[in-house]
Amino acid sequence: MISRRNFFSITILMVTMLFLCMCLNNLKDSWNDYAVNRYTETAENYPSNINVYVPDGSREKDPKEQAAETDRGETVSDRDRVVCIGDMNQLSMSAAEAWVTYTKRDIAGYPALPAYESVWNEEDLPEMLVLDSACVDWEAGEEIDFLNTCLEKGVHLVFCNLPDVSVIKENGQARELFGIQKVLEDEITVTNLYLREGFLLGGQTFYREKAGSDADTMLPGSGAFPGDRTFPWYIPASGTKVYMKGAPEGMDMDEEQCPIVLWRKSFGTAYVFAVNGGLMEGPEGIGILSAMSAEMHSYEIYPVLNAQNMILTGYPSLADENAAEMERLYSRSVKQVFQEILWPNILMALQKQNYKATCMLTPQYDYSDDNPPDGRQLEYYLKVFNERAVETGWSARNMSGISPTEKLEEDYRFFQDVLGGYDIASFYAGGLEDEQMAEALEAQLLASAKTVVRDYDETESGPVGFLSENVTAQSILGDGLEYTYKNDFRYKCMETALGYFSVSFDMSRVAYPDDDKSAWEQLSRSLATTIDTYGRLFRGFARTTAAECDMRIRQFLALDYSDSRTDDRIRLRTEGIDGPAWFILRTHNEAIREMEGGSWQELEEGAYLIEAAQSEVTLTLEPADERLYR
Repeated sequence: MISRRNFFSITILMVTMLFLCMCLNNLKDSWNDYAVNRYTETAENYPSNINVYVPDGSREKDPKEQAAETDRGETVSDRDRVVCIGDMNQLSMSAAEAWVTYTKRDIAGYPALPAYESVWNEEDLPEMLVLDSACVDWEAGEEIDFLNTCLEKGVHLVFCNLPDVSVIKENGQARELFGIQKVLEDEITVTNLYLREGFLLGGQTFYREKAGSDADTMLPGSGAFPGDRTFPWYIPASGTKVYMKGAPEGMDMDEEQCPIVLWRKSFGTAYVFAVNGGLMEGPEGIGILSAMSAEMHSYEIYPVLNAQNMILTGYPSLADENAAEMERLYSRSVKQVFQEILWPNILMALQKQNYKATCMLTPQYDYSDDNPPDGRQLEYYLKVFNERAVETGWSARNMSGISPTEKLEEDYRFFQDVLGGYDIASFYAGGLEDEQMAEALEAQLLASAKTVVRDYDETESGPVGFLSENVTAQSILGDGLEYTYKNDFRYKCMETALGYFSVSFDMSRVAYPDDDKSAWEQLSRSLATTIDTYGRLFRGFARTTAAECDMRIRQFLALDYSDSRTDDRIRLRTEGIDGPAWFILRTHNEAIREMEGGSWQELEEGAYLIEAAQSEVTLTLEPADERLYR
């Protein structure tokens, strides 16, 4: 027999369980305003029109300010002009121009060396010359003499490529300038590459060709190793520091005689940087120039985006499609596969490295069949995404061949029928042309769109910028489901230059697999490996969605800054923005002891991520060895 007290306790417990199981879920649903996109609400309070800081090359420094700095004993960092010698339409020159824009430097361009020599002014020296070697007449001793004069005056030289090997073999002055002792072979095919630690962020890396692999996809740098990846075999001279070298088949990477790919030669206070191949021919050049600049100075501080994005394209799809194939592979419909298999796996992988996701939704892949999208599925995903701070964007891709305009009209009607409308902050354009993207942004469904996520294009000068007056563009750097050495190198370059990482995972491959290798069992391992590898490698950077990255792009482009140093203190000032700004500080045998006006964290030895919370920040450095004894 149950006592009254026990009966009362059991009743209270049952009521509590009923409340927890039913009422809390109902309350959670009522509080989940899933029909409102939190990322468009935030974007409304952000500057929308184009605002890009461009240095005024004619601006002179205030004499009073300059005198005050001298009285304080400050050494002012020179972010002066960068002079480019070559065709500015070439990929390497476009990369240099983008790097100058991102680092807030001034730029001047000349088609050939004599054109610049004619306006040379020792009272107004540039920080560096970035040169296409084809625009130098190597047979004219006067031009090499002028380059040596630049070095004597402390101007650094960056050669995006080298002249023909015959020039190097026959011209002793050219060999001396480039730091080449001798030419061992006119051509050599490399099968392995070694990237030295401390140049690009991400540490030392060995790129080894694997048996049975597609070698052209394994080596970094678009066009860097054309054909069978051959280039001249140069042996470096004394006073040369090698950052990247290769090895032909059967040669150990540790051998001194390895072919050099990227290096510098010291000339007093100036350096000559040389690239053997086409590593600079694309946006990767932005990261290489950032790393070179850090090598030129006792310290280097420059602004970055601090944004790491995971883009799920074509996810979710809300219609039952490709039923026979889904039944064969999974014994489920595509809606069940996405909800019951993909989402738990994706969420687990993202949470392990604290990544956010941007899901570029498509109501359906095939608009030609009789399977319309399910409105209840849309509501389910919006609720789940809202709880997990996942951004819902829109994908322009489809598999039925209809135009983006037709797809936009179909999808707009669907959102209207289910939700009465939905504001979208970002959309995935895939490989759409600029005209098609502009036309899509005029559609009703994308009236609130602030940023366009597009596929990586090697001809683009930079991965982020303004697409139009009030819309930014951000490029996906690689396919997260396919690891290649080329992509890995690109990621390290972009992290070094911009603190930026963006990969896509094409979920349409699951719904419409090309073969059994596209089954989720295989793809899920690739997704988890990509997220875990780069999550650990670049742990210090912020995890963002596409809309959050858009906000940082606007701040980054509008920012102006200046820095100076007195003894062990660096003073950093920011202008032109409201809110925090992020910088990378790179040092040589120095570490941060303390900071005022913001916060910092060490990314790796000699590299720090700085958050400037105030308009003026002070960093105090100490010898790196002293930190070990504190």
